[in-house]
Amino acid sequence: MDCLINTARDVRLLCENKILHNCLGDDEVVANMFNRLRDSVALPLYNFYGDIFHNVNEYCDRRWSRWIANLRHNYFNTPWTIISVFAALFLLILTLTQTVFSVLAYFQ
Repeated sequence: MDCLINTARDVRLLCENKILHNCLGDDEVVANMFNRLRDSVALPLYNFYGDIFHNVNEYCDRRWSRWIANLRHNYFNTPWTIISVFAALFLLILTLTQTVFSVLAYFQ
């Protein structure tokens, strides 16, 4: 949890998205509580989620993953945009096919 919440801004973001409910009042107090929480908790020697945590962070740090996420978030956020892109690609393929056959008919 310490890597999830570092500042009051992180707490505010989690509260706005209804992931966290702040009953303490101040976001800074909640951030400090989460940052100090790891000092008081005894963890087992083998962390079962450590590999998953590492793999998720490694995936999110890749440039390609960030580009795809940005593309989906900004341009393909509704099904209609995806449908319109497929329709445009289909029409482009049909136009290209018609052009190829027109050129072939001209040379025959």
